[in-house]
Amino acid sequence: MKRPIAILAWLLGFAVLDLYVNGVPRLVGLAVPVWLTYVVGFFALLFVVCRFGLGVDRMASLGVDRPRGWARCLWIGFAIGFGIWALKNVVLLAMGKFEIAGWRDAAFALPLLGKALFAMFLASAINDLMIRGYGLAFCRRFDLLRWFVPLTVLVYALDDSWNEGIDVGNLLFSAILGLSLAWSVIRTGTLWMSIGIHWGGNVCYRLVSGFDGQGVPRLEHVIDGARFDYAALAVTALMFPLVVLAARWVPTRSVERAG
Repeated sequence: MKRPIAILAWLLGFAVLDLYVNGVPRLVGLAVPVWLTYVVGFFALLFVVCRFGLGVDRMASLGVDRPRGWARCLWIGFAIGFGIWALKNVVLLAMGKFEIAGWRDAAFALPLLGKALFAMFLASAINDLMIRGYGLAFCRRFDLLRWFVPLTVLVYALDDSWNEGIDVGNLLFSAILGLSLAWSVIRTGTLWMSIGIHWGGNVCYRLVSGFDGQGVPRLEHVIDGARFDYAALAVTALMFPLVVLAARWVPTRSVERAG
C-alpha cells in the first residue's frame, strides 16, 4: 500500500473509531449494560479497522501484548497519573480555587473507588488504543515512527475537544499531557505505562469530582480563574520528567521491533 493511500486509510479508520468512541455514548447513554456493550463493540470495531484498514491483526502491533514488565509499567504509570492529579488538586486548594467542607463516609467512598477503578481503566484503555495504539500500528506498518509523537499529540489534543471544546488552554493542556503519554510509548515500546498514567489521573479525578459532580471531598466555593489554569498546566508539565525517569526503571524494548 502506497503511503498516501495508507495515510488516507488511517484517517478514515480513525474517523470511524473516533465517531464511535465519542458519538455513541451521547446517543445511547451510559447505563451499565449499554456501556459494557459499547466497550465490547469498540474492541470488535478496532479489530476490523486494523485488520482491513492497516493490514495488522496482532495486539503487539498496537502495543498491548504482555512482554516482561508490562504490569510494572502499568502500575508505575498509574502512580504517576494519580500523583500528578493529586498534586494538582493540592496546589489548587492552596491557591483558593475551592474549599473542602468535609468528607463523605466509607459507604460512599468505597463504591465510588471501585467504580472509578473499573470504569476508568476501560475508558483509559479505549482512548489509548484509539489514539496511541492505532497510531503506533500505523507508524510501524508504514515506517513512520519518527512521526508518532507529533501525530498522536496533535490527534489527542484535537480529540479532547469533544469534551472540553476548542479552546487554546484546553488544547495546550492536552498537548502537554499527550507528549508524556506518547513519550512513554516510545521509551517502553508498549502502551501500558500510557494506559496507567491515563487510568491513575482519571481515578483521582473521579474521586474528587465523582461521576455526577459529587466526589469524596465535599467541595464548596469553587471559583474559576486564569491563574488556576496556569497552575494546572505547570503541574501537568511535571509529568514529562517523571515519565523520563520512570522509563529507566522498567523493562524496555525497541519500539520498531515490538510489533
